[in-house]
Amino acid sequence: MSLQSSFWYLAGLLSGVAAAFVLLPLWRAFAQKLPRPLLRYAIAALAIMVLGAAVAALYNQVGQPNAIGEPKRTMVEAHAGAGDGAATGQAQSIEQEAAKLGERLEKTGGTRDDWLLLAQSYDFLGRSADAALARSRADNAPAGSQTQPTTAPARSDADPKDLERRVASNARDADAWLGLANLKRQQRDYAGARTAFDHLIALKAMTADSWADYADVLGSQAGGSLAGEAARAIDRALALDPRHPKALWLKASLAHSERHYVAALALWKQLRAVMPADSADLRIIDSNIAEATQLAGLPPDTAAATSAVTTLTGTVSIDGKLASRVTPGSVLFIYAKAADSPGPPLAVMRMAVAGWPVNFRLDDSMAMMPSRRLSSFDRVIVEARISTSGQAIPAPGDLFAVSPVLRVTDGKALKLVISREVT
Repeated sequence: MSLQSSFWYLAGLLSGVAAAFVLLPLWRAFAQKLPRPLLRYAIAALAIMVLGAAVAALYNQVGQPNAIGEPKRTMVEAHAGAGDGAATGQAQSIEQEAAKLGERLEKTGGTRDDWLLLAQSYDFLGRSADAALARSRADNAPAGSQTQPTTAPARSDADPKDLERRVASNARDADAWLGLANLKRQQRDYAGARTAFDHLIALKAMTADSWADYADVLGSQAGGSLAGEAARAIDRALALDPRHPKALWLKASLAHSERHYVAALALWKQLRAVMPADSADLRIIDSNIAEATQLAGLPPDTAAATSAVTTLTGTVSIDGKLASRVTPGSVLFIYAKAADSPGPPLAVMRMAVAGWPVNFRLDDSMAMMPSRRLSSFDRVIVEARISTSGQAIPAPGDLFAVSPVLRVTDGKALKLVISREVT
């Protein structure tokens, strides 16, 4: 028996003795009034049982060894660093963090970076529709951006009732319809936003900004898909302004989703050329260029600038004995996690498996949480995993590789060979 257990056992015993001294005189006075001896014994036995149960409950709830000293670990902490179970714990932790972040942003609004972090979390978890919605919310949020450039956000002081009165009294008030469209889009009322944009189309008052925002609305209504009507709206925006940043972004995303990687690469490069030199978007655009280059089977583009200070680079290949196990539609996850701190990954890549080897580059732009970035940790582990289901949580049959502990500042390219199976 441990010292803590002995302490609480003795405390419970002393509590019982003290209670007996208090209750014994009361029991004697009460027992004299009971006519039957058997009834007296029955009540005495019942009282002892109740007292014993109370002492046991006290010991169980308060007297456990964990009540003094180190608290119990959470499920995520228990699994962190424990081989295959660590990745499961991390994915579950990202689910929890994404849910918390989503709830906070719904209440406070948040910045563009907040919404984009949420979108990246959803991407990692395979929730593409939720990721698309988070990115559409980022369009109207304040502060710096890491992805999709914004166009003409709705005024924060716009009065929806005033706008509705204006369009009701004058159906040709294009400014009011535009304000209402942007406001509805900001409120995620995509049906209302589409109705307002349809009136602008009828009035022939659409601009390149409006067409790009309209495509965004149509994509959100279609669960994140930019095909069909959304694609035609993107083309209308680019017809008016071939250098329109948001339209180029949407066009490149559409090409990537349709696996037209050469076309996507050209569009990402075109977008990079029109972005300001100090834009926070450049890092994510460079990452998209690298991914499109890899998927198109082209040599790495060394001309693309890389602004991140802290990076991890390398290649991932697969053991020849397992190559036949990779099916079309499989997803490759590459992520870095802190070696000395359990929790969600510090940087994540998620891409379709198209060929080997795969070049990768992890940096702060791929963080899942603002407080956990690659540049904030010295010792890390890099993992690569092929998921046949496309889900972030490891499942039996997934194939993976794990690096030894690395120092981020070493700057050495890493070579991972996938040779193990999740069981």
